[in-house]
Amino acid sequence: MASIIDGKRIAAAIIDSVKAGAISLQAKSGIQPSLAVIVVGDDPASHVYVNATGKMADYCGFRSVQHTLPGETTQDEL
Repeated sequence: MASIIDGKRIAAAIIDSVKAGAISLQAKSGIQPSLAVIVVGDDPASHVYVNATGKMADYCGFRSVQHTLPGETTQDEL
């Protein structure tokens, strides 16, 4: 017999847990969790993904920083 999984409910519970953890960490230590993302190039799909990730990080109480570099950026320059 198949089990039906409520993905939205599970995702909401995970997000609530992460958010509570971020609040707790900041209250106890003064440290704000942070997410830094480096995007190389102008792939529109990458920018959509990174923007969505940044919004979720902000929602969860994280500091979010995005750095965009030109497509010609080399591994050594990174």
